[in-house]
Parts: sequence; structure tokens; C-alpha cells
Amino acid sequence: MNSQEYKKLSKDLQNLSRIIPLDWGSIQSDRIDRNINMFNIHSYIGLENAINHLNELQKNYFRRRWFLWKCAQCDEYLFYNNNNVKPNPNPKDQSYDIEFYDDNYLRFDIKGTIIPRAFRTDANAVLNNPSNIVKFFYEKQSKGVRNNIQNRLFLVHHSFVKQEREMYLRCHWEFKKQVFEEYSKKISQKSKFIPYNNVIADVVFIIENVNRKMSYKINSI
Repeated sequence: MNSQEYKKLSKDLQNLSRIIPLDWGSIQSDRIDRNINMFNIHSYIGLENAINHLNELQKNYFRRRWFLWKCAQCDEYLFYNNNNVKPNPNPKDQSYDIEFYDDNYLRFDIKGTIIPRAFRTDANAVLNNPSNIVKFFYEKQSKGVRNNIQNRLFLVHHSFVKQEREMYLRCHWEFKKQVFEEYSKKISQKSKFIPYNNVIADVVFIIENVNRKMSYKINSI
């Protein structure tokens, strides 16, 4: 992705965040994914044309899945736009998305997500100690073709105003740009990562407070 592509896509996603369904309608699965080749679709209009023959639950599944995929591409772009971050040169390699400081240890797969429903009754506890949700993310991940265990950097979006605004937070690009820049400067092998089996994970919280002001919290630094 180049600068012009990012500018157009990021703006389009901000507009779409107002209408994209909050819920999947169905758990991510290879069976549903086979209905269309989503990864060849690069516009929302193209997506709507491709899913026109599906039922409403399947349409919402693909609307949300496509939106999150494109948000992930923008997140990756904002990271590797920093001088000390490089994207995986092989786009077909699913082992990692970005690498910090040319260090193999600091290779991460980026996952944009929200606080799981089971943990939302005490979001502040999650912010202070995200170890349990990291374990949950690994153990409850999709069983589809991308079911891999690797280093993960979880970008957790949470609104204390109302849950529906978490889609909007995913597209708060200027704020995320600043957060990712700081993260990229401070991360190192000495950072306090969360271990899981033989890999490491980190969590960056993108937060909308009750007064609607934005803040963030980084687990490792």
C-alpha cells in the first residue's frame, strides 16, 4: 500500500464504520468464505455486488470480514511507515506481518479486535492485566486456514461510551498513527511481553473514555 492508496482507503473505511454490523452473524469459517473470493475485492461496492446472492446473515458476515481486513491493512501501513518497522516482504507468508528493528524476535502478526464479551463487565481489570484475554484470543481463534500460533500484537479497541462506537475507533487513524509511532520507538527485546506456549504477545489498547476523549495503554512499555 502506498500513501495515496492509504488516504483513499482510510477515508472510505471511516465512512463505512457507521454502517458495518457490529456482530459477525456467524463465526469465521472456511465454509462460508468459499462463497466468494473476498481477497480479490478492493471496494465496498464490489463487495456488495459479489454478495448480492447470499442471505442476510452471510452478507453481514462478509461486510464485517471485509471491513476488518481492510482496517488491518491500514494498521499495518501505519506501523511500517515508521523507519524502524518493515512489512513481511512475502505477502503470502502468514507467519508475521511486521518486524521491528530487523530483529526476528520482534516479528508480529497484527490482530485488531475488541474486549471479548465475557470480559466486558470489568474492562478496567482487563486494561490493567490483559493476560487472560490474550490466552482467550489464542485459544478461541478461528479454526480456519489461518489457524496459526505465532507472535501476536493485539490492537484492542474499547469505548466506555457505548460498544457500537468500537467500529469507529478502528478507523481513528490519526490517533493510531501517533500511538504506533511511540510503540515502534520503545519496543525492544526487554519489553514485558505476555508469553503463550512458545510465542510472545503484546496488547495496545485504543480507548474512548466516558468524556469521549481518546487515550491508549500499552501492555509492554
